[in-house]
Amino acid sequence: MERALQQLRTKVISGNLMPGEQIRQEEMANELGVSRVPLREALNVLADQGFLNHRPHSGYFVAKRAPDELAQILRMLQLLENELLASLEWPDENSLRRLKDLNQQMRSVAQAPDWTPLVRLNGEFHFEIYARSRDQLILAELKRIWMLADTFIATAMSDTSARLRTVEEHEHLIASLAKRDHALVLTVMQAHRASTSSKLSQQLLLRAA
Repeated sequence: MERALQQLRTKVISGNLMPGEQIRQEEMANELGVSRVPLREALNVLADQGFLNHRPHSGYFVAKRAPDELAQILRMLQLLENELLASLEWPDENSLRRLKDLNQQMRSVAQAPDWTPLVRLNGEFHFEIYARSRDQLILAELKRIWMLADTFIATAMSDTSARLRTVEEHEHLIASLAKRDHALVLTVMQAHRASTSSKLSQQLLLRAA
C-alpha cells in the first residue's frame, strides 16, 4: 500500500492528476502495478488527508482548492508555525547536520527532470525543526494542515529558480538556528514564508493566463 500511496501522492502534487479528475481504479492499478486492494487503501488515506474527494457510488476525485482555501491554509500555517518556533528547543549538532543534509538533497534534485521529491524533502526539512517543540498537539495539527498545503507548495516549486531560491533560504534558516536567536529565526522564517507565497501567486497567475 505504501508504494501506491507515494506514487499517487506524487501524481497529484506534480499535476499529472488534475483537480477534479476522477481516479479510474482499474486503470490506475494497472499503471502502478498493484492490485485493487492496496490501491483502494491508498485512495482512502489520500481522501483522509484531503488530496482526494470520495463520492459514494461515483469514486475518487482529485480535490479542488479554491483561492480562499489557500489564504486560510497559509494563515493557519503561519499561526501554528510561530507557536512551535516560540517553544523551540535549539537543534544540536546532529540535528543541524540533518538539516544541512536534507537541504543538500533538495539542491541535488532542484534541477532534475523529476524534481517532485523536493516537495517531500521540504516537508522533512521543516519538521526536523518543528519537532523540537514540546507542543506536540500543535505539531500534529500542523502536519495535517501541511498536507493540505502540499499541492500549493508544489505549484510554488514548479519553476527551477524558485526551487533554488528555496534552498538558499533554507541555508539562511539553518544559520539563524545555529545562532540560537528566537527573534532572528522568526524574522528569517517570515521572509521565507513571504517568498513562498510570492512564488505561488506568480505561478497561479501564469496558470490562469
